[in-house]
Amino acid sequence: MTTGTRNSCPARLTIVLADWCPHCVPLSEEKVHALGDRLGIPVRRLDIDEADQEGEADALVRAHGDWSPDYLIPQVFLEWTDGHIDHVLTGFPEGVSRTRRAWDELFHSDWLKHMASAQDA
Repeated sequence: MTTGTRNSCPARLTIVLADWCPHCVPLSEEKVHALGDRLGIPVRRLDIDEADQEGEADALVRAHGDWSPDYLIPQVFLEWTDGHIDHVLTGFPEGVSRTRRAWDELFHSDWLKHMASAQDA
């Protein structure tokens, strides 16, 4: 995962999800908001089952995420002020506990420590 360009700052997190998905709601929805709070940025929610959001969700995953015609959810993206987009996380099909572990690993990562300290500076 990158950190944008030299003069770029995190602007927004986007989570692609579905309300029926146990990896998404409530687990990832709660975690993405906690991550947004930690980075001091807003969170956008794109639900693949909402007709007005599905196309944008598909385009984001196709361009920047783990794309397949029946892609895994949730997927989380960090958008930067320079327009760059980083893929942050994809849920795991092995079970909700594995997706929870991925979130825990992200919250304890050197990347997030660096990002949080850069936001505080």
